[in-house]
Amino acid sequence: MEVFPDSGCLDRMVDFLDHKNKKIATGLAIELYLDPRTEQEIREFREKIYQAGVTPVLGLMNDKPHVSLAVIPARDPQEILRLTAVFAPAISRMSVHFSAIGFFPTPDNVLFLYPAPSAELLDAHARFHEILVKNGIESSRYYDPAKWVPHLTLEINLPDDDFHLAISAAQKLFTPLHGSFTSIGVVAFRPIEYLDHFDLKEIE
Repeated sequence: MEVFPDSGCLDRMVDFLDHKNKKIATGLAIELYLDPRTEQEIREFREKIYQAGVTPVLGLMNDKPHVSLAVIPARDPQEILRLTAVFAPAISRMSVHFSAIGFFPTPDNVLFLYPAPSAELLDAHARFHEILVKNGIESSRYYDPAKWVPHLTLEINLPDDDFHLAISAAQKLFTPLHGSFTSIGVVAFRPIEYLDHFDLKEIE
């Protein structure tokens, strides 16, 4: 069984859209989730990095290991949830091979696992962005199909010393991981709030 930290359904949007209490998220992310075994392996790998002396940042944010297909500026999530619910059963579960670790050359100090960009993953990403464009929904330019670097973020916004330590630890500890993407979810951030998730089509 997949575990969604404090996962909720549509009724949890009451808090998300509570203008009276000003609980408005800064953005939405559409995320691919992994089978439970692979998710646990990634959590254990991240924990080993912390045990090497890295102080967690993302690890304290209720983050579920994922690969984001798109990141969207804050808006009413109902349309995104509806589109994702229709999209999910049209996409088959797909195998994934995390073959490398990496980081982005930005001040955000992002350390990530790199999933080999299979034809199935690239096709799912492109098809979702076609849906966004068709519905007039803008996504972060970093997730544009022509620019996207698929990645599973291990940590972000680490102080420089911790970032260098995390890279060193990850380099020593990493071994390739194999698994499957089994579902897709919509998340509000920050703070991280899991709005809903939908199973991908099982392969017959």
